[in-house]
Amino acid sequence: MAAALLGVLAGCRMSTTVQSSAAPAPEKDTARQIQAALADCMKGRGFTYVPFVAPPLEFGDEQEKAHGGDHAAMKAERSKRGFGVFYHLVHPHQPKDVDDPGANPNWKIKRDLSPAQQEAYDKAEPSCQAEAITKVTGKVVKSEEDRFAQINRLIDQTVKRELDGDPELVGLASAMADCLSGKGHRMTSTKPTALHTWGWDLFTAQKNEIAKNDDIPDTGLPEGEYYEPSRLSPVEARRHLDREIKVALDDLECGKDFYAAYQPRFRQIERRISEQFGVMG
Repeated sequence: MAAALLGVLAGCRMSTTVQSSAAPAPEKDTARQIQAALADCMKGRGFTYVPFVAPPLEFGDEQEKAHGGDHAAMKAERSKRGFGVFYHLVHPHQPKDVDDPGANPNWKIKRDLSPAQQEAYDKAEPSCQAEAITKVTGKVVKSEEDRFAQINRLIDQTVKRELDGDPELVGLASAMADCLSGKGHRMTSTKPTALHTWGWDLFTAQKNEIAKNDDIPDTGLPEGEYYEPSRLSPVEARRHLDREIKVALDDLECGKDFYAAYQPRFRQIERRISEQFGVMG
């Protein structure tokens, strides 16, 4: 599916507080409580479910610096991944197999069910996920997907409310837009939030256009979302990524001061809202 704004949300930690091993991070406790409630609900539906909290994505020091707006770290990241749109088509992520160490034990439990039981499991799990999330966080959600859709919307609303009116960011964004226009890039807005996402939006639209012309029907997806392009050769994907990297480096060159001011505040908002829904941000 097309990645949402949160795309990488679950792994981006911006806290400057060090959590002691004796006192788990509050959001991790919430995640465990949700899993325990989910297990109880699934048991009530006749299924075995093992509470499982996946470890947060691990980021190296340089990636953490990049997320915080450090220019040198962002340049290294952009030189490799661009805005992060076509990179995963060139370097696909290999998910864990059900039998891999550290894999969610519930994958194997479900695999060993009969086809009829698997169908019933697939109906019960989303309902139980929603029930567990609401019970623990107080947030009313319809499913795990709806949970992240709500997080995305709330992050979007909050950053626009808190950051688009900030005088410092407005000035830095305007200067960045002028610089990008001077490099031949068409800018449709000078708002800080628009400058933050314009490159991602530009290349995501290009990727979606490729996906629309695939012969795989994009059924069952929200409007405007598409499955990843399936017929893009590695050579073609690399060509798209190379163009994306060039634009991403232009963006960073023009936005050096902007990102240094914007990124830390954006990450704080992202984490704050994620934690409200029991997600380790």
